[in-house]
Amino acid sequence: MAHKPAIIPSSPSPNGAGTRRRAVVFDFDGTLVDSYPLIEAAFSTVMRTHALDERARVLFRQSRGLPLPEQMRRISPDLWEDLVATYRRADSRLGPAQVFRGIPTLVRTLRQRGVHLGVVSCKRRVLVEAELEGIGLHRHFDVIIGYEDVSPPKPAPDPLLAAINHLELSRGSALYVGDSLVDMETGAAARVRTVLAAWGHSAEMNREFARYRLRALRPRDLLAHLDQLGPNGHKHPA
Repeated sequence: MAHKPAIIPSSPSPNGAGTRRRAVVFDFDGTLVDSYPLIEAAFSTVMRTHALDERARVLFRQSRGLPLPEQMRRISPDLWEDLVATYRRADSRLGPAQVFRGIPTLVRTLRQRGVHLGVVSCKRRVLVEAELEGIGLHRHFDVIIGYEDVSPPKPAPDPLLAAINHLELSRGSALYVGDSLVDMETGAAARVRTVLAAWGHSAEMNREFARYRLRALRPRDLLAHLDQLGPNGHKHPA
């Protein structure tokens, strides 16, 4: 049964214009925070504890962006619950991820422009909220949807559409921003304009995602993509 997403009351933005209600909905891991070094470290503990070979690491990386239980099911349908438990214990000892450089400035700039903000993640909401509090950004977000809130999870469109519906906007008035293939599939399924957050990508990942035209190499590059949405949420003509 789906839980109620976190709806955060926010003060009206000083520059919020009612004629241009727009939203940016972010993925969390790898988009707002540089969490993948910690994710890799936690999974290394899983591999050692359960004597997994390198094929497990390949499957784990290939399923990047999916909910943790689904990732572990793909690695071991029989042991996945134990793998999840080991991963979560290891992760809890690693501490929070670092926010990407430029994200706090981007978030504040968007709020000053009257843009509504959301997070849609395959991570548990309590963890997302705690990390957003830790980096001082929680108060800027109007809606936060975690793994437990909406079913089915990403890459199904349901969580993203739920966030946009909670903001009382049309899908044409929103941008979705994410770093993984799962995020690209989510945006396409929801028919929401989706921008690839490439600021945390390695050179190898940049090659993997080369076919995605809508991308931001730095957080501030997202502002140009937002400007492509017209006054009523439609894309400006080319």
